[in-house]
Formats: sequence, structure tokens, C-alpha cells
Amino acid sequence: MFEALGRFLFRRRKPLLVLTLLFAVLSGAYGVGVFGDMKPGGFEDPGSDSRKAAQIAERAFPQRAPDAVVVYRDKTRTVDDPAFQKSVSETVQALPKSSVSGYSTFWMTKMPAQVSHDRHATYVAINLQGSDDNAKEVSYKAIKDKLAAPGLETLRGGPVPTGHQASDEVGKDLGLAEGLSFPVLFILLVIVFGGLAAASLPLFVGGLSILGSMAVLRVIAQLTDVSVFAMSLVTILGLAVAIDYGLLIVSRYREELERGHTGEQALSRTVATAGRTVVVSGTTVAVALAGMTFFPFGFLKSMAYGGVAAVVLSVFFSLIALPAVLGVLGARVNALALRRNKAPRQDGQGGWYRLAQ
Repeated sequence: MFEALGRFLFRRRKPLLVLTLLFAVLSGAYGVGVFGDMKPGGFEDPGSDSRKAAQIAERAFPQRAPDAVVVYRDKTRTVDDPAFQKSVSETVQALPKSSVSGYSTFWMTKMPAQVSHDRHATYVAINLQGSDDNAKEVSYKAIKDKLAAPGLETLRGGPVPTGHQASDEVGKDLGLAEGLSFPVLFILLVIVFGGLAAASLPLFVGGLSILGSMAVLRVIAQLTDVSVFAMSLVTILGLAVAIDYGLLIVSRYREELERGHTGEQALSRTVATAGRTVVVSGTTVAVALAGMTFFPFGFLKSMAYGGVAAVVLSVFFSLIALPAVLGVLGARVNALALRRNKAPRQDGQGGWYRLAQ
């Protein structure tokens, strides 16, 4: 079956390569919006007794804990200054009721705890509209740019703003991590393969896997909650597994070329051997990761969604897209070599053979 697949991939290599590039463009354009659809948290069991008790308490005491806390501060004026009070009061009164269910200021409660010791700062406790964290985050997004009070330093805090900022930071940090890891990995692959062309192919698979996983997670996020931390696993696992499988495929293909096989024969033998290994390995990893969906915590479920998507897509692109590229390149996979290729060893030779013995 795998050998027949290899022959099919060689005969349809150019159309498959075009479809692969089209998929990369579409999945990248769609998947980049996943960060806006992912949610913070997911560390609680929604069916646990403690969570049910918390929901009852929230319904009975809706103002029990604020969703957002906004601190207003001035270096020269105190909260006793009418201009300070006017600036804060007008700002919170202008917030839309469709997003804010209630708020409390120092001038409403007269609570000393809402004022700093030097009386140059105070905080406003805000409750947001929404029956759950996700709905409250939507409400917060609608007002976050309207919280700044004229003439005062404004600081945002509380569970909802913190979760929202965490989502933004994860997206930025992942972009930075990928920007740093790809060049480092490319250098390591160049050392392993001894050539620029071959070294770029595992990274090509890794990039496809990450882009595809982002698109998959965004689709899942339309159906259920997906934790923002799932993207961390997608980036780490998707890149690692894709490079691992890419190494197997590319190395085997180069070995077949060294043995005198060309074109369709080299690719079919590669898919029949290394391709089979990739499928067995990927299936094992994906099934293991899927086990996390049985846990009630959204955080772990999200890890399973991201991990399974990354592994399955890594297997798919290693088995379909990468052989198509190798079929187009042929012997040019050894192009841009940085060192002379050694003559292929005969069976029963080499350091690894002696170590195995």
C-alpha cells in the first residue's frame, strides 16, 4: 500500500505541490485569527461541586467579586480633589450598560480600602455582562479602550483583563519563539544534512503543520472553548515531530538516490519504508495525546486538541507534501551542499553498525 502511494505521489507531484502551497496560504490567513477565539483559564472542572457552589454564590451575590479592577492615580491631586472625582465618575458613567452590569467607586461606597494611604490613587470595581468568562471577556474588549480617565494614570487589573492580556502575550511570545527557533533549527539541520536544500525540507513540513494546526484550532474554537495555552503545545510539538518525521523521509530518500534508484522507484521505496514508520509513530503519539480529552478540565482538553492536530498534520504532510517536493527536486535535494558527500557505505560497515553489534 505504501509503495503504491509513493508511486502515486511521484506521478502527481506537481499538482500536489500546488495544493500544498494553496493550503499553506489559506490556513495561514484563516488560522492567524485563532488567538482572538481562544480563551484563558480552563483549570476548573465545570461539573465539580466547588464550581457548582461558586455559580450559586455568584447568582446570589452578583456583586461579590469584581471582574475588572481599574486603578486611577495622580501624582499631585488626591481623591478629595473635585477634578479627580469628576474625571473618574464621568469615565465610568459613560461605559455602555450592554457591557457593564455594575460598578462601585470610592465616592459611592466611602470605603477606605478603595483609596491608597497617600490618597493619590483609588480603584473602581467593575462587573461585566456575561454568564461565563468567555462572555465577560467579550464585554471587556468592548470597554477596555474607554477606561482611561482624562488627566489620570490608568491601570487595568482583575481576572478578566489579566486573562485577556495573557492571550495577547501568548500570541506575541509564540511569534518571537518561532522567529528564534527556525534559524537555529535550520543551522542544526544544515550541519546534519550538509546542504541547504535538504535542511530546509523538515522546516517546510514544520511550518505547514503549525499553520494547519492553527486553522484546525480556530475551527474547534467555534464549537467549544479552547485554552490559549494550546498554541504553545502546537508550536513545540508540531515543530519537533514534523522535523523528526521530515528527517526520516529526507534521509531515506537520499539513501535511495545513493543506491542508484531514481525518480519513481526512489520515492516509492522511501514511502514504503520511512513512510510506514512515520504513520506508526504518529498514530501512537496522537492516540496517547487524545487520552487527555477524557479529563474534565478545559485546559487539558485543549492540549489534546492542539497536540493531536499537530501530530496528525505532521504525519500527513510528511507522507504527502514532503514526498511530492522530493519528487520535484529529485537529485537536486543534494543541491547547495556545504561539504562533499561521502561514497555510500556497503552493508555491514560504519560506526553505527559496529555499535549495534
